[in-house]
Amino acid sequence: MSKKDQPVSSTDVTEAERTVLEILWERPEGSSVREIVLAMYGRHEHSLHGGVKSFLDRLMDKGLVTVDKSGFAHLFSATLSRESFVGRQLKHLADHHFGGSLTPMLLSLVEQVDLDDKKRATLERIINQIKD
Repeated sequence: MSKKDQPVSSTDVTEAERTVLEILWERPEGSSVREIVLAMYGRHEHSLHGGVKSFLDRLMDKGLVTVDKSGFAHLFSATLSRESFVGRQLKHLADHHFGGSLTPMLLSLVEQVDLDDKKRATLERIINQIKD
């Protein structure tokens, strides 16, 4: 099976694609390629359209973006909320790096983060809420 024929994973997102998703999450009504170019680069140049359109095409292939072609300008929208996307990413991380177990993943994360007393207290409060 060639690379082109392999299924596209919605969890494999490049930094540029993630930037496009962030822009779309900020504009739930949808954004044109022009608006995305302006948001990404702070200026509008037609030469930047091709790159942004490629990002959008890849995100559509991954099922993360949809397009409304009913108006003059095509409007692109994210198919998932930021929260749903992050949830999928975390599930993928747990499944592929921690055998599907949440406990070692959370422990690893907590060990990597410098928790001050306030953050530690917040974390303890959340754990206690889960227990109840």
